[in-house]
Amino acid sequence: MAGSAARSSVPGEQRVFSLVLALVASPEGLTKRQLLSSVYGYSDRYDPARPSVAIERQFERDKDQLRALGIPVDTIDSPLEPGNNQLTRYRISKERLQFPDDLRFSERELMLLRVAALAWSEGSLNAESRRAAMKLEALGAGLDVQQLGVAPRLGTAEPAAGPLQRAIDDGRIVRFDYINPGRSAPLERRVAPLGLHRADGRWHLIAWDLERDAGRVYLLSRIDGAVRIGSEAYAPGLREHADRLVAELLDQRERHVATVSVRRGSVAEARLGARARNVEAAGAASVDGSAHGGASVEMTIDALDPHVLADELVAFGPDVVVRAPASLRDLVVGRICAVAGAHDAGRTLPDAQEVSRG
Repeated sequence: MAGSAARSSVPGEQRVFSLVLALVASPEGLTKRQLLSSVYGYSDRYDPARPSVAIERQFERDKDQLRALGIPVDTIDSPLEPGNNQLTRYRISKERLQFPDDLRFSERELMLLRVAALAWSEGSLNAESRRAAMKLEALGAGLDVQQLGVAPRLGTAEPAAGPLQRAIDDGRIVRFDYINPGRSAPLERRVAPLGLHRADGRWHLIAWDLERDAGRVYLLSRIDGAVRIGSEAYAPGLREHADRLVAELLDQRERHVATVSVRRGSVAEARLGARARNVEAAGAASVDGSAHGGASVEMTIDALDPHVLADELVAFGPDVVVRAPASLRDLVVGRICAVAGAHDAGRTLPDAQEVSRG
């Protein structure tokens, strides 16, 4: 069947989810015609030359379902022709989708949510899609099935975040053990916590180090053990340093610029490319010079912390090679040699310069 008489084979939950994605992704809103012609689940049946009452009714039912689920769909009237529903725009405000600040989950509820997220991840591609993906992989299409499908991810919260936020709210001095890059043993810090700031996907503590009488920024993931909240309050005037310290933190991106070669079609290209300053073709050779590789691209990326960036790049394996700066390349090489040593301490390890040459 064709035209308005056709029935979609797209499951209702996928159609509604696709509608939500479209409404959230468009801050200016979309008209009904734009939604019906582009959203998965409508577009396969929509014909602008032959309007379908059935599809429009389904669209109205889907909007009602979203509202019943507590998802607010905003309606924006056209300033040129108020009341003309063909020009009315629809959108979902990102801010109104956020969880309330006072919403909390128990450990059991979080466990169930993570299980649900895992089940969704496994089921976001149907059997036919998975078979097609495997065929493309087998044909050497360079397809990475990790980049297919839609799935939520629930990570674990930073253990230090809760105590630090309480100390910030109360204006209390805290102590914690902190592991600096390149050191195996943590050192105790005594600080006035001024705020928590998320940058580059990681949480940072903006603080005033009371022993050094200077502003400091700490990566929460490097805090070792529990945060100890003291009974002593710090001077409220120290909070005036918070904005300056955040600005200095963000300015570090200008100083930590890296050039990397990334294999086309890899997970690394998808993840690093999203935040790259610049992306250029780097020729047909593989990033590690081997014959089995494909074309690569050269990216200019930046990061707040070169040690964190090195950890990230190592995880991509041979899909990434650091071209500059040499200091970042040395950090990556050191991590590769440490992994090799941990897996096979009995063998003679490759020389660091040999690894660095790729």
